[in-house]
Amino acid sequence: MGTDCKKVMIVEDDLLLLLVEERLVKKLGYTVIGTACEGELAIDKIRRLHPDILMIDINLKGHIDGIDVVQTLKEEGHDLPVIFLSGEEDPDVISKAKQTGCVDYLLKPVTVDKLETTLKKAVAYSQKAAQYAA
Repeated sequence: MGTDCKKVMIVEDDLLLLLVEERLVKKLGYTVIGTACEGELAIDKIRRLHPDILMIDINLKGHIDGIDVVQTLKEEGHDLPVIFLSGEEDPDVISKAKQTGCVDYLLKPVTVDKLETTLKKAVAYSQKAAQYAA
């Protein structure tokens, strides 16, 4: 499965960063199938759009943060690879995010090379999960 058939959902509360991240993802050959800036909206869109990969910030608009979004999805049985992309450097927050089983935790600003490597890890995770499900 090539990167051209990988659908990415981006959840980011900063609209300028959202545009930059969307451009980077598309430049790397992935399809952005949806975006959101609030946790509640993100959960709703993920349920409807079924992305292959989730890129999500920790701090979001609304009542729930990125970690809560991922935990809610996991409780519902969604096993999609998650990439946290955040400016949050608090070790406790990073540790809590990593406990969700995310593919990676990237600090902003992210380089195109680092994002490309991490998206490839997410694709590998997705392919491995699909093999176990078969």
